[in-house]
Amino acid sequence: MKLKSFKEKNNKKIGIILFTITCILLISGVLLYRTFAIFEVNNNFNIMNGKVEDPGDIYFAFYKDGVIQKEMPTKNEGYVLDENQSYCGVLGNKNPDIKVSMTDDEMIHILGVTTSRTKCNLYFVKGVYILGKGIPLVKEGNGLYEVKHDNVTGTANDKGFETTEYRYAGASPHNYITFNDETWRIIGLVNVMTSETTVDQRVKIVRNDSIGEYSWDSSISSINNGYGINEWSESDLMKLLNPGFETEVKGGSLYYNKKNGQCYTDRYETFENCDFTNTGLKEIYKNIIADDILWNTTNNDTTSYTEISTIKYYNIERRKESPKICSQSVTCNDNVTRNALWKGTNEKKALVGLIYPSDFGYAISEETDRKRDECLNKYMLSLESPCSNKNWLLSKSDQWLLTTRADDTTHAETVLRLITEGRVTNISGSTKLGVRPALYLKSNVIIRDGTGDINNTFKIQINL
Repeated sequence: MKLKSFKEKNNKKIGIILFTITCILLISGVLLYRTFAIFEVNNNFNIMNGKVEDPGDIYFAFYKDGVIQKEMPTKNEGYVLDENQSYCGVLGNKNPDIKVSMTDDEMIHILGVTTSRTKCNLYFVKGVYILGKGIPLVKEGNGLYEVKHDNVTGTANDKGFETTEYRYAGASPHNYITFNDETWRIIGLVNVMTSETTVDQRVKIVRNDSIGEYSWDSSISSINNGYGINEWSESDLMKLLNPGFETEVKGGSLYYNKKNGQCYTDRYETFENCDFTNTGLKEIYKNIIADDILWNTTNNDTTSYTEISTIKYYNIERRKESPKICSQSVTCNDNVTRNALWKGTNEKKALVGLIYPSDFGYAISEETDRKRDECLNKYMLSLESPCSNKNWLLSKSDQWLLTTRADDTTHAETVLRLITEGRVTNISGSTKLGVRPALYLKSNVIIRDGTGDINNTFKIQINL
């Protein structure tokens, strides 16, 4: 009988094999995790222009503040989709041809999917919807800021103006929007009066460039030697920008009606030729301007402009009345009544106005070299501060503001302006300065395309 040699089991070799198999399984698990979401979602999304073999074969991974979630965060939680961070692809790789977006009806839209078994990593961050577009909030640099008002007293509605607003700030935030087939910019989602007792939130926009230099007002008065009257509801500029003044005054409704004619440009009702056939409002865009806004038009009653904080200006703009001469229902020596609100009528609607000093203040961003709160509350418009150079509302030329000054009868013609250095000063309303129209959009206006960059502006959907 032939004997076979006996060999003891090689435990070391077996251990190496088992270790290798374990590592392979772990690596495969990681790859599968990166390739497909842990939680497969096959509802509550649209695939736009998709060509996948199985439209349901798309996997979503939801991240809330960077942490993966079982369910998609909702707008009721204060979260929006960060479209810049979110991406789709196969095997966990980013495919730049696939575009991901989400509307305020919480529907996810995928554009450019051509391969089955695609995974989308969707990142949700704190944000707010502007015209149906989810915009992430920032705490520094360029972007959309949350603004909480406090100590706002004496307003037409003492409670409504204290609520939170959302405003774009910084030197170059992505807030460009196409309006009137031109480049405008979104100021933010701000509180406005829609009746004398109701405050609502609407999106306010301003033209990126001036439409030209014109007088705020050049009415002849017995007390101001033809330097104009600082009451917006009676001003030449208001009548230039809004409907219903075609035959009432030179320049009446020329901008609104997209026509040419003559506009006021100096004291004693001096005028020049003006042409808005290219820059005036187009009919299709007039339909989406909010026509139920009561604009605040109270006066500033102090000369210490560099010491007025943003919240102080915000408060001044929204008071029920100014505490001194030329306030609501108080007549100055020019026999013109100053009003706290500009309401408009059915024929002469209050549609197009200007920005406020507070609009400029809240457009200052938080930077590493100075604090936003300090700029807003201490020396917002002081030339000695480093605040104004981080503000997208600065213009290449001085521009008119809506707020006026009337702390005594000698300033019944004085209006506030924003100068190029980033400071508010006052000047006669008959002066020739840059005009950047501002207005509010109707609440049903929706952004359907664009990133807000100057080369890819937000595009709005217009329903006729």
